[in-house]
Amino acid sequence: MKQLFITCVCTMLFLLMACTEDHSFTLDEKQQIIVVHNLLSLEIESDSSQIDGEHLFFITKVNPYETKELDTIKLYGQSTGLDIKKFGGGYKKIERVNLLPNRKYTITHSGMGGRVRIQEFFYTDSKGMLRVDPSRKRKVGYRDK
Repeated sequence: MKQLFITCVCTMLFLLMACTEDHSFTLDEKQQIIVVHNLLSLEIESDSSQIDGEHLFFITKVNPYETKELDTIKLYGQSTGLDIKKFGGGYKKIERVNLLPNRKYTITHSGMGGRVRIQEFFYTDSKGMLRVDPSRKRKVGYRDK
């Protein structure tokens, strides 16, 4: 019985450690890059009421078994090792993310586990440069109901 208890405690300890990995992401406004820790899937969606063919981008790793801890998404250049798809009447594979000027964007990093779903809010200025929206707070965890 003691051995079963020790086995259960060790298993729970390892499971808890696995759930605390860093899955956050940050925007470098100067370089216009997004750095993602442990990329699973990242969505960039326009909040604009003027929805057109470029309102949703879906980004994953080309090789899902890649163990690289940090991935870099270049907003105005070609990113390597990433699969970028654009939604507009179906998903279409593209080479780079093209954000439109004067729009609000929501970026969501999601995957398995409660702490993995992270959502942040941004906007693009008149030149199409992505900026952090200071009026809205970051959301962490599963969807709000």
